Parts: sequence; structure tokens; C-alpha cells
Amino acid sequence: MRAAFVVGAMSLLGFGACEATPELLGTDTGVAGARGGKADRDEIPADWLRGIAATALVVDLEAMEATAQLRLDPADGGSCETGRGCVASFEAAGLDVREVLGPNGPLDYERREGDLHVVVGAADSLTVRYGFKQQDPSQGLGPAGSTSVWPTYCGNLFPCHSDPWDGTTFELTVVGVSEELTAIYPERITTETPAYTLAFATGKYECQVLGETRAGTEVSVCWVRKVGGGANGPRGKALRGTESLTAVFDWLEASLGAYAFGDEVASVSVDWGDGAVGGMEHHPFWHVSDSEIEEPLLHAHEAAHGWFGAGVRIACWEDLVLSEGTVSYLAARAIGAASGAEAEQQVWVDYAAELEAALVEEGDQAVLPATCGEVDVLEGLWGNVLYMKGAFFFRDYGDAVGHDVLVEALGAFYRERVGTAARTTELLEHLERATGADTEVFAAKWLTGLGNPLAAAPCDREPCATP
Repeated sequence: MRAAFVVGAMSLLGFGACEATPELLGTDTGVAGARGGKADRDEIPADWLRGIAATALVVDLEAMEATAQLRLDPADGGSCETGRGCVASFEAAGLDVREVLGPNGPLDYERREGDLHVVVGAADSLTVRYGFKQQDPSQGLGPAGSTSVWPTYCGNLFPCHSDPWDGTTFELTVVGVSEELTAIYPERITTETPAYTLAFATGKYECQVLGETRAGTEVSVCWVRKVGGGANGPRGKALRGTESLTAVFDWLEASLGAYAFGDEVASVSVDWGDGAVGGMEHHPFWHVSDSEIEEPLLHAHEAAHGWFGAGVRIACWEDLVLSEGTVSYLAARAIGAASGAEAEQQVWVDYAAELEAALVEEGDQAVLPATCGEVDVLEGLWGNVLYMKGAFFFRDYGDAVGHDVLVEALGAFYRERVGTAARTTELLEHLERATGADTEVFAAKWLTGLGNPLAAAPCDREPCATP
């Protein structure tokens, strides 16, 4: 996701509106907000350590209800030792839970402070039938028909764990779509990825294939049809913004390793409302605000999240620089590979200006806290300071060891850790082993220290901070 206001799929084989409407499980409204009708028993304990291995969703947009089939990680103690059978807990703040089923029938469950706690017994899977509702566009299904749940709002769309350490695979079917609209979403995501990776968008979409990478990945862009506009309309802007996207994606694949989310990708324009900008890494069909669909760097940034953020996910929110700092650096390098050294240099000039502005507007901070799970990512970490300091950390380290060497080291880390969660410190340790160069002085300068090192550095190369 590119920092700013960020609220950051399709099968290219079938752009038409969905017609089939699989039956949802029954019509019983259940006991929403209670304990499956068994309030006389002891409170069900929470167990957040039982991970979600796979999530399969059928979402009905006409009925505004859905089913989620969840396959759980193997039990390893925890609540299983209570004598009541194993428990699994899920975020479900925006859901009207109507029924929870195991392989052998209804399961005992409790809604408590927006969370769902289920006695799963010996079962390793369950099905949740629920209703959902429209939300702010940054917190679920927005008014214009697209979804976004980063960082912790997946419980407004499906039962989940928003903590990125718990990756899950996905299957998704969206039905109840009006005939004049197209639903764009991935039918399957087979690489474990954070809950916020999944998304869909509905609208009067048109899409165009931009090209194919050397690895055989088909790259497309999608925009919402509007009457008029010509070259300055949605189509013209989308095509200008993605003119270099195939080359960008080709460089990422060649430099870092095989893409983990299929052989079709696209930038999808979405309407997040007035004043909304940025993008979101909903791989393989990432979303870009319709107000910035003309910005090549934004497309490159969201594309690069297929390797860091979605491909290798962060273990704690405190590791956000592993996603956003790494990707900001890689986007600049990819723009350079696709459009030339001057284009990359302009990215770094723009980054320097963004850092200066962010330090004034957001305030300074260390962007690599020593904690794990103790930071409110929206209030205490996320912002352009982190994005830009992270990017300049990698630029300075690349200056020292060679940028080709650094990119190869990043690729090796990706290939080793794709589909898993990683700490930023693990990445730094890997870079030291791969390059033979210490990261400590660069981390102290950009990640754990305060201030703007560009302002204190001699201006012997661009960019330098504005006096």
C-alpha cells in the first residue's frame, strides 16, 4: 500500500456478471450476539493461537450474507487442555453470526465484544453462516462496491485473524451481482497470505491486457466505464499510468523470483470516495484509487507487494518496514529498470520531498520498534515517515554493497520465505550474511534513529533535502 489516505478480483477468464447463486446454508437466523442459545454454561475461553490454515468464502451481495468455511491449524494445547474440547477464536465485529457448524452439526459459540469464540471440540474445520453490511470504504465493503480491510477490519467481512502472522489461503465466490456490473476477484489464492490481501470489486468495469512477462504472467489494467472524457477519461488515465507496468512486473519476477499468486495480475481502479488516494495490495488484482490511476509509481508499488507484504508477510505490525520500506525501494528500482535512470532518480527526489513533508505533518518516529504486538499500527507507526525512511535505508545500504547485490539478496530472502511470516530483524540478518556488510549503522541512521539524515548529509548526490 502506498501511504496517504488508504482504505493498499478478477478472473480474466470471465469478466461477465455472475449468474449462478449457490444456496446458503438454511434460513435460520440463529442467536446473533449470544451463545448459540446456551447462556447457562460457563463463558467460552478465547484462544487466538489456533491459526486459520484456509478460508473459503461464498459472498452473496444481493442478500448481504455469506458463508465461511475455515480449516484450522492443528491444535497444540492451549484451550484444548480445558476439558471442554478445543476452542478457536475469530474477529467478527461487523458480522451477524447466524449459525456455526462443525462436521457433525451445530457448534457451541459465543459472541463477546465483537469476537466469535467457538468450541470446536476435536474438529479441524467449521462453517460460519452470517450477514454483513456496508461499511466505510476503508473498513469492509464500501458504497462503491469494493472491499478493503487493512489493517484490522477483516472481521467486518468474514471471520478472521487480522494479525499478519497468521496467513491463510483463500477461495472466493461472489454472487448476487447485478447484470450490468462485473465482479473482479481471485477465485483462489494458494499461497498463505494476510487476511487483508483478499478483496473484490464490483462496477461497470472494462479491462485491457497490457502484455505478458517473460515468465508468462499476463498483466492487465481495469477501470470503470464512464461516458466521455477521451484521453483524460478513466481509460486514458489507466493506460497512461500502466504503460510501463508489464516491464515493471517482468523486472520484479526476474530479480526476485517466481510470483506466488497465479499467472494473471491487474491494477484495478476503485472509488474510495472524495479525497481518497493510494492503493492496496490485494494480490493478484490490487486496487488503486481512481484519483491516482495515472501514477506509474503507485502501480509499481502495489505490484511489488506481491513479493514483500503479501508474498512474505510481516510477523508483527512493528515489522511494517519489511513490507512498505522494502516495496518503496523496489518500486523505485523497478521504475528505473522499466523507464530509465532519470525516471528512477525522479522517484528518489520525490521520496525526499515526501519525507520532509511527512516529518512536519506526522512528526518524527523510529520506524522499527523493538516490540512485537504492542503498537497500534494506525496510531503509532503507519505513515509516510516509515515508507520513506525504509526506502532510504535500502538505498543507502545498496549504495554501500551494490544495488544488484542488494536486490539479489532480497530475492533470495523472498524465495526462502515466501508464504511465511518474517521479522524485519530476520531480513537484516539475512542481508548481512548475503552481502558480508553490517546493517547496523544504516539501521541506526534510518530505522531506529530520529531525524532526517538527508538534511545532515553532504549534498554530493541527489536527492538532498531542501534547505
